[in-house]
Amino acid sequence: MKDTIFRAYDVRGIFNEELTAEIAIKIGMAFGTYLKGKGKAIIGRDVRTSSEIIENAFISGLASTGVDVVSTGLVPIPVLNFMTNKGDYDAGAYITASHNPPEYNGVRLRREDGSGYTTENQIVWDIALKGEYNLARWDQIGKISHIKNKNSIEQYKNYLLEKINIRKGLKAVLDIGNGAAFNTAPQILEEAGVNVVTINESPDGRFPARPSEPSDKTLGDLKKKVPKERADFGVGYDGDSDRSIFVDEKGRTVQTEKIGIILCRDILERKKGTVIANVSCSMIVEEEIEKLGGTVKRVRVGDVFVCEAIKEYDAIFAMETSAHLFMPEYYIFDDPILATLLLSKILSKTDRTLSDLVDEIPSYPYQEMNFSCQDDLKFSVMEKIISRFKNQGYSLDLIDGAKVNFDDGWALLRPSNTSPLVRAAVEAKTEERLKELLNIVKKEFEAALEEV
Repeated sequence: MKDTIFRAYDVRGIFNEELTAEIAIKIGMAFGTYLKGKGKAIIGRDVRTSSEIIENAFISGLASTGVDVVSTGLVPIPVLNFMTNKGDYDAGAYITASHNPPEYNGVRLRREDGSGYTTENQIVWDIALKGEYNLARWDQIGKISHIKNKNSIEQYKNYLLEKINIRKGLKAVLDIGNGAAFNTAPQILEEAGVNVVTINESPDGRFPARPSEPSDKTLGDLKKKVPKERADFGVGYDGDSDRSIFVDEKGRTVQTEKIGIILCRDILERKKGTVIANVSCSMIVEEEIEKLGGTVKRVRVGDVFVCEAIKEYDAIFAMETSAHLFMPEYYIFDDPILATLLLSKILSKTDRTLSDLVDEIPSYPYQEMNFSCQDDLKFSVMEKIISRFKNQGYSLDLIDGAKVNFDDGWALLRPSNTSPLVRAAVEAKTEERLKELLNIVKKEFEAALEEV
């Protein structure tokens, strides 16, 4: 069992190379040991070819410690989180590698409120790595039972539709990406009164239509389909349905922060409060939210850390550059299907188009870069980068990685929590300044890598 599969907020590795059924059993035993062999946990999975194997193995390990386990099978992760939050459960887990390529799989652990673990993860991972399991006697093992996925989806759907009213008919194109949203998002939007067109709707854990991660580059079919269908908007989901990229009626992908600001406006009209944004979110977040009377708090990247900040600041909304959107009025965890419903509600109350709402928000030049860096080296490389920046007298924000703030932009370097990469993000007021900052980032990474 390699320790590199254990990340800050989940387990992730290539199936049958880094992550096997045997390892999944051990992770289940470790989680049950952490739970002291008591209580009840609910488990779900995504569409990956190995997810059912990992789910069954994990459940076996978990139940062997004395924890009762309920499987709800193939559902989007917001449904699993919802069931953990609203049901009589002490914990949950979801089998997924999120937006990673199809050969990967993993395990994400959930608290009883549906949010992910942070520091607790490390305790579970240490138990697994040391093999220090507390297994139940043969007559005290946990019970294993099942809830049909359609029943969990029905409960989730009813909760949302009781709270969200869409006033007029809209048309939306949903790019399911062959992922877990196939049996949930179209049904809920249609019952809410939206005319839905789907593409890439067949569940397939190989993700044949496009990569699991939605982006401007991967959503070409959606960008063409939306104007062709004369739809009001489009949305592309990732493999487990915790990320979404929106497309306006002109077929343009919309920056996640702009969707977040549009959703925030609707909330801030009713009440003021704190909005959480991770360190890589655009400068437009402060500019727009503060104009509306809101306060912005920056936090490190990762949905589990965002959820912690939501609790700490009693936040009314949260967003991540990586297309995660959180609406705490409903529940604490991120949910792109809920975000789709709320955007539909906003558009149903106005004669303005999505492009009208988007274009009134400023845009600044922004670019991301990924630098390949071995998992066992990337944190040492980051230490060198931070040291180099400090020695050059830069003003640093070290919430997550190294963020250098300038009067006319910023540059961020941080180790990926899920991949063998150091990720970079740069934003500036002008294209010329963007190029200058990108050169600084590349130079500092390459120099730090040589020093390690």
